[in-house]
Amino acid sequence: MALRYASITEKEMKMSLKIDSKLETELTPEEISDHQTLTKDEKLARISDMKYDLERQTGRGTADLDQVETRMASINLALSRVKRA
Repeated sequence: MALRYASITEKEMKMSLKIDSKLETELTPEEISDHQTLTKDEKLARISDMKYDLERQTGRGTADLDQVETRMASINLALSRVKRA
């Protein structure tokens, strides 16, 4: 008798990874804070990663100051919203 697995298939796994990578690259901090399926810890981790990346770019001098200030305000607001939820 052959075993049948109820787990996800390789194709479903790849699709899940594509969705995760889309979340990482395409969602704004506000969209992440409002996302319905991410846990609070996942939201905090993703937004914190965005903040770290922005700080790295700023340290290298590769970011425009106005854009940095706007993005940092957006990130800080999203972090506050997730922490309060």
